Amino acid sequence: MSELMLVPPGGGEVVGADPERRVEILSDHDSLHATWSRFGPERNGAGLHVHREHTDLFYVLEGELVLRLGVGDDRLPAGPGPPVHVPPLVVHGFRSGEPGVRYLNLHAPGLEFADYMRAMRDGRPFTYDQHDPPADGGRPTSEAAIGGAELVADRPGLRVELLADVDEIGIAETWSDRGSAPPAHVHRRHAESFYVLEGELLLTVGGRELPAGPGTWAQVPEGVPHTFAVAGDAPARFLDLHTPSRGFGEFTRRLHAARSDDELAEARAAFDQRPA
Repeated sequence: MSELMLVPPGGGEVVGADPERRVEILSDHDSLHATWSRFGPERNGAGLHVHREHTDLFYVLEGELVLRLGVGDDRLPAGPGPPVHVPPLVVHGFRSGEPGVRYLNLHAPGLEFADYMRAMRDGRPFTYDQHDPPADGGRPTSEAAIGGAELVADRPGLRVELLADVDEIGIAETWSDRGSAPPAHVHRRHAESFYVLEGELLLTVGGRELPAGPGTWAQVPEGVPHTFAVAGDAPARFLDLHTPSRGFGEFTRRLHAARSDDELAEARAAFDQRPA
């Protein structure tokens, strides 16, 4: 993939569709496979399993997702907000809660998750990094987390929370009034993705200006010049995802703590971000 991927609301590749379940693929970039899903009330999602080589995250958009953890099948509800983070080798599954659920599911790196979902749709066998719970019970379930956002900026017109900060993926959730765009830049060794929750972003990618409203997914691959800004008069709320993270968490902390142009330049120089 060498160009922007822009997926409007409802425009993902459909891999599950019935009155009680809809699943769309948003991304199958090697570093991140992402889906948008809607489940009706109290519907089973995935049984207990582990991923040996990748991280699994859920971001609840609306309703309730019930996380199933460990061989004892403990049930933990998760509502809208900071994501559910399941590291490799933690036994887990999920189902929807009583009100149903809409959520993003993020697999980093992708490791053919999207192809697994396509195979399920088509009724074909497919081997993927998903395995039965190990005899030893896997990693402690305490290593899975619900919530735990880190506030890195909170001032008039801007609020930024760091939602995930692991090698495989970095995620920030931003609330912002209309303001200046960051300098146009490229990432040489990772992809950057956006999901708009409220308001509208204006993405400038490879010289093109593209509006992105609520429910839009956008993904900028390695080496593509881009920047973004809040469009219109209303504030926007959006997710900013970096896969792999390449130190995105530390970059975000330093960026919002900077008190001079030199400190800003040092933060950008230490991260996989170069002027376009």
